[in-house]
Amino acid sequence: MTGETRTPPDMDQSDIRFRIAAARRILYREGCDSNVGGHVSARDEHRADAFWVTGFEYFDQTTPEQIVQMDLDLQPLVGRHELSPAVNFHALIYKRRPEVKAIVHLHSHYLSVLSSTGKEVGMYNVASVLFHEEQATYFDDGVKSHLDVVDALGDKLVVHIKNHGAIIASESIEHATIEALTLEKCARLHIECEAAGGSEILEAEVVNGKAMYRTYYLRHMWEANLARLRTSDPDLFDTGCRTAIS
Repeated sequence: MTGETRTPPDMDQSDIRFRIAAARRILYREGCDSNVGGHVSARDEHRADAFWVTGFEYFDQTTPEQIVQMDLDLQPLVGRHELSPAVNFHALIYKRRPEVKAIVHLHSHYLSVLSSTGKEVGMYNVASVLFHEEQATYFDDGVKSHLDVVDALGDKLVVHIKNHGAIIASESIEHATIEALTLEKCARLHIECEAAGGSEILEAEVVNGKAMYRTYYLRHMWEANLARLRTSDPDLFDTGCRTAIS
């Protein structure tokens, strides 16, 4: 999957490619790296039939110039990078769900552990309310098409893939990033709280808390994590130090 390489000299922080690269750096810094197999994508903001997606590399290696644009039939439009065959489920989700603007697929540690149980993240922590009635599960038996995971996701925010990880399909790259790193934290809390004999939050608090967390937590967490990158990942902000993949 290759195409023309173009590196706009005026790329800034509003560019979706910068935001995808920043998303992957944030995920890495928050313990969500997934070896070279995780991928992050975002629907093109100017054309509904295209999306930008990342290739095989660690999350903290990503720069905006490495991100590839594909159409929904997986034809390359801009950029050149070796891509996982699993990018086809990104395209299918974008085809089926026009409200989805960004997708994160990750194999982070605690999500991978929890996925082995076939369970969803329980309401053991206040941040877990983000995922109340927003989760599905999927088991890949190695025989059926892996695109069946899109059927399992349905209209949910999250699908947990047994013995694998999770997919988050959200309304923006910013929300998808914070939801993904929060899902990982909540998976760890689920495992540890369950082992300790803890109990889940009561339904009324979950419902009330979900609205508050969606209003304030997602936006402020993105802004705070992006600010941190200026110290931890200065190369991301220095376009003069980056070169395009050719």
